[in-house]
Amino acid sequence: MTLRVVDDPPDRPEWLRETIRVLASGTAAERDRLLARVARASDADLARGSDDDWGLGQVATHLLIVERGVALIGLRLATGSEPGPTGQPRPAASAVTRAGIQNLAEKAMATGARLVAEFPAEPDTKATARHPYYGDLNCFGWLLMLPEHYRAHLEALDRGRPSAL
Repeated sequence: MTLRVVDDPPDRPEWLRETIRVLASGTAAERDRLLARVARASDADLARGSDDDWGLGQVATHLLIVERGVALIGLRLATGSEPGPTGQPRPAASAVTRAGIQNLAEKAMATGARLVAEFPAEPDTKATARHPYYGDLNCFGWLLMLPEHYRAHLEALDRGRPSAL
């Protein structure tokens, strides 16, 4: 077998579109896992938590807001637009509601669909935005964190570890 290394593979645009589709699908699977957990929780469980040790409702709110924000940052960077704000939302337990979580989930789903539909075949990979923890990241750096962000927070809840960042 001969291996040919090329700098500009002819199937790169299709490969990148498939990468974004797989990434969005993995993020959606983690979101579904979170939402199933929210559906099983009582209203009291959703409202439990503090600024230092987030409860399920705070984690759900945070993850859904971040998913939408990161998807938009990644899309903006990929298209050469200004990335917009990159702050960390810190939801208060007292502000969490089941309806609010559902509303955020619907927005996150719509943004995920937009990401897949609008991600350019030839993204700008030089543009970066400063991540609060990891520094300057391009569109792929931002987007590749999405499913792991869900897994990290849900694992912290499963292990009984504080989930506030």
